Amino acid sequence: MNKQHLRHPRIQRAYVRWFKRNNRRFAVPIRVSKATSKGMELRFINYPECLSVWLSRDGLSVHVNWQEHWDMLLDIDVGIKTTHDGYQCLFCFHEGGMTSVLFSSKEALWQDHIFEPFLEWVNEKLEPAKWLEISGTAGGSTWTRLIKDEAALEKPDPGLILMKGLVRIDGTQAFDEDTDVVSKWLVELKSEASLIDECFQKQ
Repeated sequence: MNKQHLRHPRIQRAYVRWFKRNNRRFAVPIRVSKATSKGMELRFINYPECLSVWLSRDGLSVHVNWQEHWDMLLDIDVGIKTTHDGYQCLFCFHEGGMTSVLFSSKEALWQDHIFEPFLEWVNEKLEPAKWLEISGTAGGSTWTRLIKDEAALEKPDPGLILMKGLVRIDGTQAFDEDTDVVSKWLVELKSEASLIDECFQKQ
C-alpha cells in the first residue's frame, strides 16, 4: 500500500509562498532545515548553529540552543478567531477590548502578525549585531542578548539587572551577588568560527 502524501500545514505553505516573494528583502539569508506536521524549522545561513527559528500555527520564535535550550531572542504569539466578516487575532487589544481589525484570510493575518515582524527583527536586530552574548548561572537561570558593537559590551547587562531585582516568594533575593557565579560566552555572528571568547566571572 502506498503511503498517502501529507500536505504541509497551511501556515507553512503560506510562509513559503510569502518568502518566495520577499526573500530579497531579508538582510540575512534563511533556509528551511526541517518541516513536520507540528512546525517548520528555519536557519540563518552562515550563522552559528545555536540559532534556530520555529514556525507553527501558534506563532514564531527564535531560539538559542546552548548546551540545551537556553533562551528566546524573539517570540511572536498568534491566536486566530474566525468571525462572519473575517479573521481577528485573539491577542490584539485596544482600550475598549479586543481589536476590531479584520483580515480577509488567515494568510493575511499571518503576514501582518508573523512574517513581516520577523522580517523587521532580522533586518533591524539580528543583521546589525556583531555578537551573541550568552549568560547563565549555576542555579539554572539563563539569558541572551544581541551585541551590536564594542560600546554595547560596556553597557550594563539588562538580563543581569533583571536577575538582581528578582525576589522569591519568601522575600529573599533570587540572585546572591556573593555566591552566584555568572558564566558568559561571546559568540561571533556571521562567521563559521563562531566561538571567540569564553569567560567565567562573578558579577
